Amino acid sequence: MTRHDPSLVITGHDLDFRDLARAAMGQKPVCVAPSAFAAIAASRDIVETILKENRPAYGITTGVGSQKDFAVDPATAGAYNTRLLAAHATRVPGPTLPPDAVRGALIFLANQFAHGLSGVSPELVQLIVASINSETMPDIDGSGSVGASDLVPNAQLAHWMLGRPQAKKLGLPRSKETLSLINNNAISLAQGAIALASAERLMAAFDLAAAAALEGFRGNLGAISEAANRAHKRQGQRRSALRMRNLLNDSHLWKTGEARLLQDPLSFRCASQVHGAAAEVFSSAAEIWNSELNSVNDNPIIDQETAAAVSNGNMDTTRLTLAADHLRQALGKICDLAGERVHKQQWPAFTGLPTGLAEEGGAVGGVQFLNLGHITASLVTSVKIWARPSLLNSVGQVADGVEDTASHALHAVHDLMRVIDAGWKIAGLELMIAVWAMKRRRLEAVDLGKGIRPAFEILGALLPIGREGDAIFDIAPLISELQSGGLLERTLTEAREKIDLALD
Repeated sequence: MTRHDPSLVITGHDLDFRDLARAAMGQKPVCVAPSAFAAIAASRDIVETILKENRPAYGITTGVGSQKDFAVDPATAGAYNTRLLAAHATRVPGPTLPPDAVRGALIFLANQFAHGLSGVSPELVQLIVASINSETMPDIDGSGSVGASDLVPNAQLAHWMLGRPQAKKLGLPRSKETLSLINNNAISLAQGAIALASAERLMAAFDLAAAAALEGFRGNLGAISEAANRAHKRQGQRRSALRMRNLLNDSHLWKTGEARLLQDPLSFRCASQVHGAAAEVFSSAAEIWNSELNSVNDNPIIDQETAAAVSNGNMDTTRLTLAADHLRQALGKICDLAGERVHKQQWPAFTGLPTGLAEEGGAVGGVQFLNLGHITASLVTSVKIWARPSLLNSVGQVADGVEDTASHALHAVHDLMRVIDAGWKIAGLELMIAVWAMKRRRLEAVDLGKGIRPAFEILGALLPIGREGDAIFDIAPLISELQSGGLLERTLTEAREKIDLALD
């Protein structure tokens, strides 16, 4: 594993989605704070006492789910836990989870168990940390969850981890440990945290794309002025408009008479309002995710005050699904406006330029000749489909009616990831077309905002302007440059801006 930063120290109380995402990608080694092990050991002692006294306790001395009313002999509890794990790890044909999601799930488990409310052994926590820091992650199915614990993928992950030689030497799993490993939302929380980290970058990319569109369109910057923000007191709008103004700093568009129209179409004029609304939704989702990352959704929990196992419904994911649903819709609206600006930028009635931004009127050339508008429209349509809410989809009754409600967090997160993936392509396409329009207007880098110049130079060199149709145009390198290359960071640095969307 490549190490770039100091260790991520797990305490159970201060895990941030950004830190989880970085550590999940192998950029940070992980350890558990030594101070956490006292609480972990104390809760394990309570489980051992429950076993010794053979007290009825869900998943410790009983079965689980619809088999909760059947006793498990403490003498065979270890063997029961081993069989329970394999039984729940049924494989399903289909996509598997990326390694960063699997490692992220293990990070969440370590953080949850650090609270000392799950009754697992210190040895299991040490095994989880060793697994996090290992080079390879297992193939885990991406399905099998209805949002009331990610049972099937969790079981597959735990089966891999407990099959490691170190686990055998430590005598794992012990009673309750299988249940604690599978009865939680580790996969949903990890993938959601990674998605949030990407979404935060994506929203900066959309601010960049919108600011570039204003340059290419020769738009009216009054719409992102501080005067407009003062009149409509929205934190998110103010943040987005400020970032766009910083990206456009030193642009000729600030000069009197540079804007072509007194009032631009709404997709330009309302960009900071829509992006700002999404920023506020993002801020709320991040707060919810960080809260859930530092909470315990195990069932039962081990209450150290009463020395008892307490059954609960903390694995419910309504809060997570609401956050993911809301964020998908907010990003969907951003994508919708970007799609409109893409079309306006190549529409002669709005631009005053030749059809499709061709060099001159004719049957050949321009972005329309390359179908960039159609590709964008297709992506926007997909986003709108994936943005539909997941929360109220019916799951029916499972486990003989014992589990009669679920909230579909993993489905909501997977659709969020799809929206984000399409969003990067849409932002990239808008940025490409904006640069193309700048080129058609014979603008030079010095005419543009300081934060726009790197995009103009980098993407401008990659666009097939004047060569349309000579060969197939592949937009993948341009999207990659925006998403994971140095382009976004360079533009923000030039604008003295940052990706972090923290609102005042």
